[in-house]
Amino acid sequence: MSVNRVAPLALLVAGLAMAQTTSGWKLVWSDEFNAPAGTPPDATKWNYDLGNNGGWGNGEAEVYTNSPNNVFQDGKGHLVIRAIRDSSGNFTSARLQTGSPGASTQTADLSWQYGRIEARIQLPFGQGVWPAFWMLGENIGTVSWPQCGEVDIMENFGTFANNISVNNGTAHGPGYSGANGLTEAYTLPFGEQVAQDFHVYAVEWSANSIEWFVDGTSYHQVTSASIPSGTEWVFNDPFFILLNLAIGGGNTFLGTPDPNAPFPPQNMLVDYVRVYQATTISPATPAITPGSVVNAASYLGDIAPGGLASVFGNNFAAAGVAMNTSAAPNFPSVAAGVTVSVAGVHAPITYVSPTQINFQVPWEVAPGLAVDVKVTRNNIDSNVETITIAAGTAPSMFLGDFVNGVALVAGAGCDGDCVITPGTVYTLWANGLGPKNSPEQDGEPTAFSGGPLTPLEVPGSPSSCQLAIGGRVAQVDYCGAAPGLIIDQLNFTYPAGVATAAPYVDATLTVNGVTGRFRMPAPTH
Repeated sequence: MSVNRVAPLALLVAGLAMAQTTSGWKLVWSDEFNAPAGTPPDATKWNYDLGNNGGWGNGEAEVYTNSPNNVFQDGKGHLVIRAIRDSSGNFTSARLQTGSPGASTQTADLSWQYGRIEARIQLPFGQGVWPAFWMLGENIGTVSWPQCGEVDIMENFGTFANNISVNNGTAHGPGYSGANGLTEAYTLPFGEQVAQDFHVYAVEWSANSIEWFVDGTSYHQVTSASIPSGTEWVFNDPFFILLNLAIGGGNTFLGTPDPNAPFPPQNMLVDYVRVYQATTISPATPAITPGSVVNAASYLGDIAPGGLASVFGNNFAAAGVAMNTSAAPNFPSVAAGVTVSVAGVHAPITYVSPTQINFQVPWEVAPGLAVDVKVTRNNIDSNVETITIAAGTAPSMFLGDFVNGVALVAGAGCDGDCVITPGTVYTLWANGLGPKNSPEQDGEPTAFSGGPLTPLEVPGSPSSCQLAIGGRVAQVDYCGAAPGLIIDQLNFTYPAGVATAAPYVDATLTVNGVTGRFRMPAPTH
């Protein structure tokens, strides 16, 4: 067989608009949840609300506990908040907060005024399942709700209103609370579902504005001038942070789980919670936007050694400076006076601009729960962004359609709009397939001068690479490095029997036990 060696260079330099800082952000507090498995939440950072408290004003069904059955760290870098239904039909879960007002176990009292508050979370999903990441005014004990103010950064309503791909961001205050809260819904792109992956949920909060983000995309803003006439802006005092997983009761708008259906434990996985505050920086200081180191193929999913990644921010390079990626056979680790280091190792750079850098995660970087990424420009360091590299493999696909998240497919009939014919062999341009039989070198396009392809393949390929398209197994013919390129490649035969009314269909690629999700063009009808 042969391997198609042609791929557009744009794959290596494609950009995406992300949230940009106008100054810098200083990390002032965080919990990374990197303790050993079974460890409870850090008592210097979190306390518990316990009991049911009359349904917490919402008619909720659960009882909140501090039991290790309901809340614990998993040893993989996550806090787990777990909702359980016992044999009698009773629900237990957990509700954590950093502030003391109303807490049943007051071991911490932490609150902040203004800044960027963010968390990276993978949500559960189901009927009556109600996860939230939110804030309340520290003065709730004296002025009560809603006078204290509430900011819902992440709230998902399960099957109510088909929230399978939706985040709800809301501000509550006097005159605009409860069902009248100032809310907007954000739908994840590409058909992603909240339970399939981690996403970064954040607000940026200043004296007169609160702005909501998911994965760097702004979707909602409330200002002191935009609240209903005659109402009060109550967001200029300290607020504390809450994490909880509620279960809807019979009188709640989202309903309660079906008592006749199975209810496996529901897990809300929190990778981290971070609080940043604005700081003044000079125009010569590079600044990484928090939460903005992402997989460069689809800007979603995990990052792996050897894969391409993007970092977004400000002051990365002089205005109008971009790399000429065809100037040398290998990609340099210094471009326009700029370096990117990952775990202290300088990374090959494939693109640089004032607000975005694309780079290859060095092969020698080991997976870990706290891997530091830093940009240095003319010997001036940026802030450090800490990321999780979960495994040595993180399969994803470069996209040809950024609206619907459809992978770029090469082959017969796919020079423009892709016309798929089942039974035909096609090529996918991939990212993060992991180590190959022969080690690859940082920044070097893969060399191939004919002969066996085994050195370029993923170990165990093709059986170690399982591709499914619309639930149908596709035959994989090649899974490995793309010859002459810094990216990876998958050759496959499009399976028969894929049925869909849409012009695209969901697909997965699992490489040595790690799964990536994307979409593929639908077959010709």
